[in-house]
Amino acid sequence: MSLTDAIKDYALSLGYHAVGVAPAEPFAQFAAALEQRRADYGPFPHLWPAADPRNVMPEAKSLVVCIYDYSREGFPPELVGRVARFYLSRAYRPLPDNPHFFRLQLLRQFLENAGCRIAPWPGGLSGVPDRQAAARAGVAQFGRNNFACSPGAGTFIIINTFVVDKELAYDRPSEGLHCPPKCRLCREACPTGALVEDLRLDPRLCVAFNTFTTRGEETGVSPYIAAEIRPKMGGWVHGCDICQEVCPKNVARVKARLPVSAYLSKKAAEFDLYSLLHMTDEYYARVVHPLMYHYIRDQKFFRRNAAVALGNSGDPAAVPHLVQALDDPEEVVRAHVAWALGRLGGRAATEALEKHLARETGEEARREIREALAAM
Repeated sequence: MSLTDAIKDYALSLGYHAVGVAPAEPFAQFAAALEQRRADYGPFPHLWPAADPRNVMPEAKSLVVCIYDYSREGFPPELVGRVARFYLSRAYRPLPDNPHFFRLQLLRQFLENAGCRIAPWPGGLSGVPDRQAAARAGVAQFGRNNFACSPGAGTFIIINTFVVDKELAYDRPSEGLHCPPKCRLCREACPTGALVEDLRLDPRLCVAFNTFTTRGEETGVSPYIAAEIRPKMGGWVHGCDICQEVCPKNVARVKARLPVSAYLSKKAAEFDLYSLLHMTDEYYARVVHPLMYHYIRDQKFFRRNAAVALGNSGDPAAVPHLVQALDDPEEVVRAHVAWALGRLGGRAATEALEKHLARETGEEARREIREALAAM
């Protein structure tokens, strides 16, 4: 058996859906697209060096691309529409105590024992554009919404790319789009119009981007979510699945009644927006971090997202909770709480905002309160 076949067999035995191999050549089209859209992708400086695998490892020869299909399991309805399945799977950048972490470690160990030197994974990232690598390795095709689709799995996939220093037998790259010729369901479903054209996403309009990349100095993106985006975010607090849920390649999986793990069911029973809004350190450690550890470290952004989701809920029962959150120690939370109260409206919300305005010291929060009162 060749080394390439041995790698594929072992990866499949670990539970991967598909495995392909591609040469570690620069991704010229990816680099050109980044240059054309530098203003859009400024918050992601790691993307530019990723265009050439040799920036990750100078002796790079091959890319071993593995597809994990996380849509084979079910997800609790209490969390669907709140947290994207991608993150609920806990297979993306898995924590060290997670079974998915051991799958990666076992494959790395196999490659090393086979004589391959492997590029490091700083922060749990391969350092190369995984979707482009998957297309080059023939295990996925792009769709109009920019997601990669793997035959037999759909777009609910996680791509693990290993950059190695051995020349292997390369697979034929995928060509074209996986989408039906006239399908525009993803673009039509996107609530913010973030899919501005085929294969082009404006990240600043994306619901997912606004839930976890808007973290101020940490990312260079204002922590105050744009007012025109908030009403369109629905109940999402970490990521978004909308454009994938409507994709014809995913419909069967979305509708299927698949078994939900006892672990996710337990976390779902403990999760609610009120607890997220009034989050304690204990609740963060027990419920939030195990599911949403990927980007947000400062709890205030989860509280902010909960405020927006409650504002979009249309439920007057949320008003007392939001009124209480007007005393949150973080201005960014208070500002979004004021917006949420203005969106829900009613006498109690109006009186609370008027009362709080007199003692609010933050400029942004005061502006949000005034705008909320003016709209009520």
